Amino acid sequence: MNIPKHRITFNRLSENFKNLPIYFHAACDKYVQETVRRPQGVSYYHQIMFILDGKGILKCGGKVYELKKGCAFYTGLNVPVEYINTGGLITAFLTAFGPALDDLITCFPCNGFLYYDYIGEEKFISGIKQLIDHYYTRKYEGTLSAMTYSLFVDFFEYHNSKLTKFEETLLFIEKNFTQKLTLSQIAKVRCVSVTKLSLEFKSKMNCTIFEYIINLRLNYAHNLLLSNHEIMIKDTAILSGFNDVSYFCRAYKEKFGKNPSEFKNMSAN
Repeated sequence: MNIPKHRITFNRLSENFKNLPIYFHAACDKYVQETVRRPQGVSYYHQIMFILDGKGILKCGGKVYELKKGCAFYTGLNVPVEYINTGGLITAFLTAFGPALDDLITCFPCNGFLYYDYIGEEKFISGIKQLIDHYYTRKYEGTLSAMTYSLFVDFFEYHNSKLTKFEETLLFIEKNFTQKLTLSQIAKVRCVSVTKLSLEFKSKMNCTIFEYIINLRLNYAHNLLLSNHEIMIKDTAILSGFNDVSYFCRAYKEKFGKNPSEFKNMSAN
């Protein structure tokens, strides 16, 4: 398939896939950016944008930021924002929505907005290009969802130095949830007792650490089944961090309404 060198891509795949943890909405690896004004914050997606060339002005939260080559910013759902092209502004961007992305940004004290005066954009642009290529060729929604999630995680990791200890704990879990995690191991990262960690987590997240990890694993398994119709249920469970396949199947059905084999057969047809 002949894919244009620079393209703006809007995901127009089946509405049935919008129950994914993250739904890729739109992307472009090189775009002549028009002026956008959203003073009322009307937006149903999260966006990360990279400035490749030119000049512009960004207004958000009553502050004004310079847009120039090398900088980047994030805007969340319904955040009032304006970005104005003042001369040859070229951007790359990725937009997405979904509950996993909503959960991810709770790890970062940004109130729906982040601005970086400089960011190494090369790996992000490469990731956006790979996502677009995958969209035009294979179109596996699960893979698109996973690629989108990875790009947002990498973007937010630039904010690590400003994370609270609890937010660092959440990020550690997000990055390692497919591994065997114990409360003692997580508490060691947090430098607190298991009891204090458990109480704090329950208070802030309204669920236990175990429930939080299981939810992450189930969403990951759901993506695997969507992106690879040939994968075995046992392999899906193991890759997602479940050692007990029977427990995985019960938990999956409780969350998604169908057991993994039923969903796999349905999505393959």
